Amino acid sequence: MRVKRTRAARYALVVPVILTDLETGHQTQGNTWDVSAFGCQVMTGNGTQIGARVRIQINHKGDVFEAQGLVVNMRPLMGAGVAFKKIEDNHRMVLEKWLEELRSQKSEKQ
Repeated sequence: MRVKRTRAARYALVVPVILTDLETGHQTQGNTWDVSAFGCQVMTGNGTQIGARVRIQINHKGDVFEAQGLVVNMRPLMGAGVAFKKIEDNHRMVLEKWLEELRSQKSEKQ
């Protein structure tokens, strides 16, 4: 049996998110569950399907992160797994800032 491992550390982050399906324009609102440098888990309502190309927008502490992504999995009680596929430099800097803050918070708790 092969164990799936994530490519990067994941950090708990529960904040508002908007997923926009790039094919249909349908928007789904929800919350992130966790986030990493390569993607996040999103608790959404109906309408999100595996393989959907999406634009994700995350709002946290006055900053906005946007990326194009791909819904790579759907898990009961965990929501949609979104892999980030294209991130502009200014949005990558926002994500890196959040991840550094989350790393620091985690190390302070240990």
